[in-house]
Amino acid sequence: MPKSKIPIRDEYRMSWEAWMRGRHSRRISGNKVAPEIIRRPDSKDDAHLRAAYDGERGPQFPTEAELKKTAEKFAEDS
Repeated sequence: MPKSKIPIRDEYRMSWEAWMRGRHSRRISGNKVAPEIIRRPDSKDDAHLRAAYDGERGPQFPTEAELKKTAEKFAEDS
């Protein structure tokens, strides 16, 4: 992992794997209290959003599998 310019003490550093495990847990917890898809169905800026994002209202969020693949590639490049 590249050194951060922001001083972070070693005991507060988190590995990508630990962050992903926590993210997975937060996603499971969040899905218990709110729907997984939280994007509004429409708004006054729809024309602008849909033009910018190929007919969708915003960018597609990566799946956990895609995030894991990205993390593995990042780890290889580091």
